[in-house]
Parts: sequence; structure tokens; C-alpha cells
Amino acid sequence: MDTLFAKPLPDAGSLAIDRKDYYRQVLNGYYNFECHVSDSIVRTAKFYIPDGSVRNQPTIFICVPALYKTDQFLRESGWKALADELHFYLIMMEAENGIWGDDDKEFSYINALREDVNYRPFFSAFSSRFYVYAYGETADIIGRQSRLYPRSWAGAALIGRSGMKGDECSMLRTKITNVPGVSYSNIQMPIWLSSHIHDEAFLCETAYYRDANHSSDTPVRENGRTIWKPAEGGTMDEHWCAVTAIDEKDWRECLNADYSRMVWDTVFSGVARYPGNANGALRRYAAIEKRGFIKHTAFISGGYYADGSDRYQRVWWTYKPASINESEPFPLLFVFHGAGGSGDEIPDRMGWAEVAEKHGFMLISPTASIPNRVRHVSGMTINEMYRAMWNTGEAQPERPSDILFVEYLYQWAMENFNIDRSRVYASGQSSGGMMSWTLASCRPDIFAAVAPFSAKILSMEGNALPFTNSSIIPVIANMGLADSMFPGGFSTDDARMLIERWHDAFSLNENWNSYTYNDGGKNCSYRNGLFINYIFHSSSGIPILRCIETETKTHAAWPSECEMAWTEFLRHYSKDPETKQLHYVRCDSPES
Repeated sequence: MDTLFAKPLPDAGSLAIDRKDYYRQVLNGYYNFECHVSDSIVRTAKFYIPDGSVRNQPTIFICVPALYKTDQFLRESGWKALADELHFYLIMMEAENGIWGDDDKEFSYINALREDVNYRPFFSAFSSRFYVYAYGETADIIGRQSRLYPRSWAGAALIGRSGMKGDECSMLRTKITNVPGVSYSNIQMPIWLSSHIHDEAFLCETAYYRDANHSSDTPVRENGRTIWKPAEGGTMDEHWCAVTAIDEKDWRECLNADYSRMVWDTVFSGVARYPGNANGALRRYAAIEKRGFIKHTAFISGGYYADGSDRYQRVWWTYKPASINESEPFPLLFVFHGAGGSGDEIPDRMGWAEVAEKHGFMLISPTASIPNRVRHVSGMTINEMYRAMWNTGEAQPERPSDILFVEYLYQWAMENFNIDRSRVYASGQSSGGMMSWTLASCRPDIFAAVAPFSAKILSMEGNALPFTNSSIIPVIANMGLADSMFPGGFSTDDARMLIERWHDAFSLNENWNSYTYNDGGKNCSYRNGLFINYIFHSSSGIPILRCIETETKTHAAWPSECEMAWTEFLRHYSKDPETKQLHYVRCDSPES
């Protein structure tokens, strides 16, 4: 068997964009990676990026047992062959000097490495689909780490574990997470437990996960394995979807591709852990092309050269759910992903796919442009071309205008579908939220209303397009009060600038000073559970701007919030495509 040699990662400044294959995975192969755990501690890991990889495919973290060399383990365990076949990114976690240490030491390494991969060091990993396999002595380390940092993984396979002690179980049942009222033992974790010894510690661990995963009372027996599926329940934001599976094998018997595939198919393949609150939100997942989404590509002018010669192969997805009544024109919603995301992940991350199916409107979900520039973060020097994000300003020599891209998609949609031109909307999260604000600010004639999430500026690049008030544009905007990326809710100067811009442009009754923010709703329009609302009305009493602060929410959008944005706000606005006159149909929502 040929030996694998880990290559160094390339110079971040040496990478080039290919306009004809704009979203390609540039690197393929086996690479060495240095993880800066702290200023004085650097640990190593290996990356394996198979040929044919695409953005945001599943990422498997693997703890390499101490008695194996990483390249040997990668081949002999069958993981390389499986990754080549199923297109997994592999992150091989390595012991320091051949020895796995105590929890404090290894937790710091595991958490730092996971964070680094989330920054997309030369490949586009999607944190909602991070899964971990641990073998031998590493199974207990990952078991304890995943129980204390559950949002790290969408599933864990502990193969060779020795179990869970009763004092750890008691601590986790009483210890409250950063989400008030939620203990660590309340957090779902899709789990595979394998051990040839089923003792008291094993039974304790099994019982812990069965409780956390809302397991049904009756298991399924398959080839000597016991599988508990979750009971019926959950919410729109958090599905009960975590499987608990146990096996009776020594971990050395599990080092083959067939076994790893079985774990994947049984426990991991149907779930993802999306951003939500501090614990993440576990929800069912299925590839969107299997659910009726259609991928489209076209070479589109970037807008920098007058002759249109800077053409890029752009990608977007459409979803026309069966609930649409095609006998008459139907609404259209553009959905914009955040930095590092893509058009095929954001409909589920935000939950707009479910809302569109439920309420009968079409989605267009495009992928943003790519900035080819060096980024210094977490001790790394990487390239942001792996973080697609929206160019909300003018076209650049190697960066197309995403405003022109949206204008192209709007015309394309009008020509190819029976769209109600008076009911076109936009929404997005983070960078996609900025895109939504920008379109409301500089292209209000296209949209009837927009819904930005986790964003309160127009551009992170300082090149926002000029504001136009040629057409009044309603906005429902949402910020999480646990958002560490853009903290402060609507209390900050950047939020004030946006609110005052809408107040001045459309002569709204209320301005930023009419309320106080980020203070638990002491001075707001109304509060509904975790949602604190601030309403800004036109002179005729129409709610033109609705700002919402959501308690406990991180840098995220919840599906229930998207449904609220649709049912309580967006769908009640239409705009005449010729006169640009805004129409509002009153409803029974509190904002009326």
C-alpha cells in the first residue's frame, strides 16, 4: 500500500479565481495543518480533501488512536476510500508526541481545531455538518468533550469507550448551559456507542443519551445492534431527530469502510446542527436536490468592464413547492446566505424551505461572489475565496457586482416562471442580511418588502451603494441578543444609522430615540415571549420598519422567526410593478 505524504498548505496569496469554474474546490489531497491552541502551544492535524469535493460537504473529524501513524490509519481504517466515494472532508486529529493527554489539554486542542476548520482554511467546511468518530482511548475524551460542548458536533461515534461515570451524569443533569433553564443533559446528540464490555458505566452512558435524545421505549434490533429512534415531538426550530445506537464490538473490529458507512447511514446522514441558541439546534437534513430544488448556472457579467467581458459562472437554486397554486401568479422570495455559506444550504439553515412549502411561495437561493484576499485569523494565514460573501457595493476587477447578479436573476425569474411581480421579497442572514438591507436601500423598486437577520450594516467592505428612496420599502429586521459577532441588538450606532435612514426617507412617526434597546424590553412597542418588538409607522399608521431583538439567540435565524416574518409582515405588502405604489393589507398580527 502506497504511503501518503502530507503536503504543506499553499501560500494563501498564490491562489487564483477561475471564472469558468467559479466555485471550485481549489485544493485536493493530503495536507499538514498547524493548529495554534494558544500563544505557546501548536498542535498538528491532517486534512484530506478528496478529488471532486464541493463547498459545504460533510466534514468528519477523526481521533487517530495513539498507536497509529495518521497516514497509516487513514488508509487501513478505510476512511480514505470512503471519503473518496462519498465526498467527505476529513480532519485527522493527532495525539501530541504519540500520547493523548488529560481532558483540559485535549479539549483545548479539539475546540481550537474545530474553530479553525470553521474559518475555512483552504476548503469550505460547513459547521452545521461537523461529525466526529473517536476510537480506542480517544472515545472517552470525545465523549466528555461532546457532552460539555454539544454544539461542536451534529453527531458523535464513540467506538471503544469505557463508559460514563455516575458523578459526570449527575453533574450534567444539574449544570445549566448558557441557555436559561436548559441543562447539558437536555441537549440531543446523535450517538453511536460501541464496546465489547456492557458494564454499569456503559449502561449509565446509554441511559444518558436515551434521555437526552427523547428515545422511544421500544428499540430496533439489527445484526446484534440496538437502535433507539426518537419519539415523536420537537418544534419547528428543534426537531427530535437524534438516534441512539449501541454495538458490542471491540473497536479494532470497527476499522473498515463498511462499518464507518453503517454508522454514517444509521446515525449521522439525516441530521445537522444549525446555529440557534448557545447549544445549537438539531434538525433533520436531506440534500435539497432530492426534495425538489433545482440547480441553475449561467455565465453572467460581473459589471466591471463596460463590454461585459468579466463573466463568471454563477450558481443559484430554485424551489417551487407543490403547495404553490400555479393557476395564478405566485410570490417569490430571494434567500441570501451568510459568509462562507452557499445557495444550497441556506434554505434549511434559516428554515425558509419549510416556510415556503407550508405557505406556497417560490424561493431563489443564489451563491455569493468570492473575495480573493488574504485573511489572518486564529494564527492562520488563509484566503477568503473559500468564504463566499455578498459584494454589496460596486464591481471590482476580480469581484463581480452581486447587485447586478440579483437584477439578472429577477429578470430571469420573470421570464421563466409565473411570478406575481407585485410580491417579490428578500431575506438573508449575516452577510445575506446585509445584502437584504442593501437591496432595500438601493433597489427598492424590485421588492415589496425584505427581512434581514443578524445584520445591521449595509456592507463590511465600506463600499455600499448610494441610498435611494424612490419607492417606500418595508423592512422586518431581527437581531439575536446573544449574538457575539454583532452584539448589542439595535442599541448600537450602526443600527441607529439604519433606523434613522428609514425614518428620514419615509417620514416615519417614530425614530431611534423613541425606544430603548438591549434592555429586556423596558421601552418597546411590545414583547411576545423571547421577541422584543420596536415598530416604526408611516403617517397613515402602516408599520414600515419592525425591528425585533430575540433573547437567547446567537448569530442565527430561527425557522419560526422566518415564518413569523412571512405571516406577520412580508405577505401583507405588495408593490405595483409599474407605479411602485406600496399596498398594505391589514391583518390581526400585533404590529397592526
